[in-house]
Amino acid sequence: MENGKLINEIIGYEPNINVGVTSEMLKNLVEDEGRNVEILDDDLNAKRFYHFIVCDKKRDIKPLFRALRNGGYMISLVEMDDNELYDIGFSALNRMDGMLIAKKVHSWNDW
Repeated sequence: MENGKLINEIIGYEPNINVGVTSEMLKNLVEDEGRNVEILDDDLNAKRFYHFIVCDKKRDIKPLFRALRNGGYMISLVEMDDNELYDIGFSALNRMDGMLIAKKVHSWNDW
C-alpha cells in the first residue's frame, strides 16, 4: 500500500498503542511489536479503547467514534462526509495523500 509508511509514521512507535483496523490487509500493514492491533468487526461495541482506528471501507461512523479514546485519531482511506464527522464530534479534519485524518477531542456525545 502506497500510504503504508505514512500511516505508520502517523501512528508512531510508542509502546502499548491500541490500534483498530477494518481489514486483514491493514492489520498486516500496521502490526508492530509495541502495538496492540485488532480487526474491528461490524458489531463493534468498544468504548474509548483505541488510540487510532484505520478504516479502508465504508461503515457507520458512530461506533468508530465511540471506540476511540479522547484525543484519538481515525485515519480513513475512504471518503467521508465532513459535516457528518463534525456532527458526531470529530474535529481537526485533515486530508493528505488521499487519506482523511480526524481527531476525537471530546466525547460529550458518545451516543
